Amino acid sequence: MGKKVYFLYTKAFSDIGNMMELVVMNAVIYSMTKSTTWLAAILALRVCGGIITSLFSGVIADRYNRRKLMIFSDITRGICILILCFFPSPTMFAVIAFTLGALGSFFTVSFSAEIPQIFGEEKILQVNAFISRLAAISMVIGFLGSALLSTVVDYRVIIGIDAFSYFLSAYVLFLFKWENSVKNSGNSNWKQWIIDLKEVKNYVFLRPLLLLIFIVFLCQTFTASSHNVGVPILAEELSADHITLYQGLIWGIWGIGGIISTWLIPKFVWLKKHFLVIYFGTSILMSTGFILFLSTKLLAFILFFAFFTGLFDAAAGTYFSSMIQQTENKIRGRIFGVTNLLNRLGFTLGFVASSLLLKVLTMPHLVWLFHGSMIMIILVISIILFSRKMFHFDHDPKLKQEVELVISK
Repeated sequence: MGKKVYFLYTKAFSDIGNMMELVVMNAVIYSMTKSTTWLAAILALRVCGGIITSLFSGVIADRYNRRKLMIFSDITRGICILILCFFPSPTMFAVIAFTLGALGSFFTVSFSAEIPQIFGEEKILQVNAFISRLAAISMVIGFLGSALLSTVVDYRVIIGIDAFSYFLSAYVLFLFKWENSVKNSGNSNWKQWIIDLKEVKNYVFLRPLLLLIFIVFLCQTFTASSHNVGVPILAEELSADHITLYQGLIWGIWGIGGIISTWLIPKFVWLKKHFLVIYFGTSILMSTGFILFLSTKLLAFILFFAFFTGLFDAAAGTYFSSMIQQTENKIRGRIFGVTNLLNRLGFTLGFVASSLLLKVLTMPHLVWLFHGSMIMIILVISIILFSRKMFHFDHDPKLKQEVELVISK
């Protein structure tokens, strides 16, 4: 991957800082206000910021230099985080949370769309596996780091580390340059923006397989709410006095599974083919794992299947990104804008549904309902695709000509 791999390391460091900042921000806002309403509002504003700018950021990523967009996003987020050190009011936390969510979409979409251009299309699976591995490591370190540092230093120190990580990421991006593959059309009126978004709709509907993948992905993000809610509840049931410890154990073992999975993927030839089959298969196994370990209170059983789940969760994410990155570069930013929108929208709707259903269902029943439905959806889609011999993500030459025609208009 060359020297550009250092950018992936700095991004991982930025992810660690972001994870620590997220945990600390929630803790600080709750200690300031003693209000769960304020806490929920901060979380909602961060998500809403990302939802509102998802499609918009995709259009921008297809019209302007993605590298410069990432640098702009990093520098602006770093400045916003530093503001909290000097003006730590609940209102300012709310404004910054929304801004971070909005700017995060610009970086995520541009970064994901540009991976094939930075490292080469032939290396996308290897690079995505490496990115997923770093993300799993960052999550574990971020959670542990926030827990440890928050007990010995002021929250401003942790926020300062997050700001520094953004500035470092921007600096590394400034140093490492590659050919800009996106050509600015020069036409930025609102009518052109609408046309750009219509192109995405036409592109997706010309590729029904991509549409089905998006449906599965939306269902996955919706379903993820059940285990994100379920793990804290399970940890409390294991020990009300050591909730944080058991949460850390579960997610830590889950993260180790993800690290090993993404290390293995590039090493086996047969794992470098049949992206869609492996994506569906690992998604089913991931949901099965969540059902198994969230339906018991035996710690050894929980940790074993948390590891099992981590293996297939990381693999599913790696193959999903690799498939989406096979789309044409001219429209890839907008396609990732759609995935970013589906991701945030699915999580939001899932958390709302989970909170309502937990009033009438137990946590294991909720997980069975959500993840069981996910497995059934994938099986039904797989049967449809198998019966129509559509299990290859690559589109045929005729369809490619139609897609190119849509993009060129």
